[in-house]
Amino acid sequence: AQIEKLRSAVTATAGQVVLYDGELILATYFSCSGGSTESAVAVWGQDYPYLQSVESPGEEGATWYSDQKEFTVEEFEQALGVQLTGVPGTWFGVITYTSGGGVNTADICGTSFRGTELRSKLKLRSTAFTFSASEHGITVHTRGYGHRVGLSQYGADAMALAGHDYKKILAHY
Repeated sequence: AQIEKLRSAVTATAGQVVLYDGELILATYFSCSGGSTESAVAVWGQDYPYLQSVESPGEEGATWYSDQKEFTVEEFEQALGVQLTGVPGTWFGVITYTSGGGVNTADICGTSFRGTELRSKLKLRSTAFTFSASEHGITVHTRGYGHRVGLSQYGADAMALAGHDYKKILAHY
């Protein structure tokens, strides 16, 4: 029955494309936003008017809606090339956020990092994260899984289960 549903969807949309100003869109997607998607400019540095941050409700049951990753002090220092000095409460300075709730920049012991750089160096599921620290180590709490730009697969599924058709889902994301 599932394969027939898929065939029906493919047949119903055959030959259709999504355009913006007469050009094919950059049709990006990812697993789970953690509640809000991200703008392309915040992640990749290039702005697309149709790839902006939007709310993505209904994802709360997704496998990676939220997660956490633990690091020893030494693992964290090695991953980022910093030395954590002083007490844990002083390790993290100003953290700025994007419109989609991802980390834009974070000051860690006087070194400034972009959120995308931290995601890569710490092997995090997304740029939507917060830190908690103690003398034993650092815990990074993440929301979502993927770059969070464009269509959230879990969010699209939630919209479909709520009765929205593919046109409404694509227009939303």
